[in-house]
Amino acid sequence: MKRTQLNVSIDPKLLEKIKESARISGKSLVSYVSDCFVNQIKNLPVESIDSRFQMIEQRLQSIEKTLQLEKPQAQKTSPFTSIEVKNFNEFIKAVFKKESKRKGYKSIKEAWNDFINHINCFDQWDERCSFRLKESLFFEHGDPLTSDEIIHLKDGEICPQPIRTGIINWINNSSRGQCCCSIKDFPSQQQICEKGKTLVEEIYS
Repeated sequence: MKRTQLNVSIDPKLLEKIKESARISGKSLVSYVSDCFVNQIKNLPVESIDSRFQMIEQRLQSIEKTLQLEKPQAQKTSPFTSIEVKNFNEFIKAVFKKESKRKGYKSIKEAWNDFINHINCFDQWDERCSFRLKESLFFEHGDPLTSDEIIHLKDGEICPQPIRTGIINWINNSSRGQCCCSIKDFPSQQQICEKGKTLVEEIYS
């Protein structure tokens, strides 16, 4: 068998013990040391490092898959129909007009500022939402809020229906930022989408 030289620095006392053990076993120092290495290698796990990593990775994937299965499936929100979107926007316009008149604001701007302050306090609301709502309310040829925009507003930590809540708090002069989703004596968002501005007379009757 072809051999190669291996130079190893060890403690002199250890070297003496190795030589003594070699003499007792009746082997040369080289043979004794070689046999020690062979025996040590034989006791190592058969699995290579790569195979062990692969096994660990498979276990992690299995755990990850199990955790994903245990997560509750998020319910997808169905898009609003064109009629529902139209009713929703017309309801907001009708309420704004009615409440502005009832409160007797000096100007449309004053009414808008009071109204929007009850809505823009929620975390999912931003300046773009304010612009789009203002466009829907006041611009002659402005585009109404879309189905996607209404659905997007549900992504809030405090209130998933900030416009409905804002309207309720505005009408009742309630504190800003209080979620009103649980209130039953005001039309739900679904009812608003189904009946639109026809609900306004019921609210103020």
